[in-house]
Amino acid sequence: MAANTETTTTVTCASSILATGLGTLLVRVMLGIIFIYYSGQFLFRLFGGQGMHPFIQMLASDHLPILPTAVWAYSAGITQFSGGILIIVGLLSRIVSIFLILNLIGIICVSYAGGFGSIDFQLVLIAICGLILVSGPGMLSVDALIFGRKNR
Repeated sequence: MAANTETTTTVTCASSILATGLGTLLVRVMLGIIFIYYSGQFLFRLFGGQGMHPFIQMLASDHLPILPTAVWAYSAGITQFSGGILIIVGLLSRIVSIFLILNLIGIICVSYAGGFGSIDFQLVLIAICGLILVSGPGMLSVDALIFGRKNR
C-alpha cells in the first residue's frame, strides 16, 4: 500500500511540475508577442506601424535627458524586440526581464502625465516581467536545457 501511495504522489508531483512549466511557457509567449508587436511597429513598420521617424518625433517632444532622442528610440525598440524573442524561447530570461522592466519604467516616466490610465498596461507588463525575474523561465525553456535544474 505504501508503494502505491508513493507512486501516486510522484505522478501528481510530476503533473504539477508539467502544468507549471506549461503555464510559465504560455505567459512567456504572450509577453514576448506583446513586446515584438509593439516594437515591430516602429522598428520595422510591421503590423501597420509608421516606423521610427514618427516615434523619434514623439519622444523628442518629451525632452529626454543625456542622449539624443534617436538613441533612446532605437535602444527601446531593440530592447523590446530582442527581449520579446528571448523571453519566448526562454533564453537569459532573468537578465532580459531586468532590461524590459527598466524599459517599461522609462515608458511610464514619459507617459505618466496622462494619469494612472496611461500606465496601467505597463504596470501589468512589469508585474509579468517581475514574475519571470523571480521564478525563472520554467522547465520548458532554453535556459532549463542549457543550465539544467538545480534540484534534480
